[in-house]
Amino acid sequence: MKRMHLFIVVVIVVCGALVLRHAVRTAVTVPPVSDLPAPTPSASHPMDVWQAGIKPDTRTDYASDPAATKRLMEKLRREELRQRPQEGRN
Repeated sequence: MKRMHLFIVVVIVVCGALVLRHAVRTAVTVPPVSDLPAPTPSASHPMDVWQAGIKPDTRTDYASDPAATKRLMEKLRREELRQRPQEGRN
């Protein structure tokens, strides 16, 4: 009968340890985002200035080198053959 009492105590201690571990792991350590104060309007100003400073490249006079284009196309063809997509490798 003493073994039975010891077994019950051990089971209760193990269950208590597991419950405590679960509670510690799932405890909220940071308040939810909705509880944080709202950002000030001036916080987005530097990003707007930065984005406005980006100018697109509108040049249209790119000189294409036929030899470079031919080399790139050959390299692409070799890479396609190496991967063998018809065999389902990639």
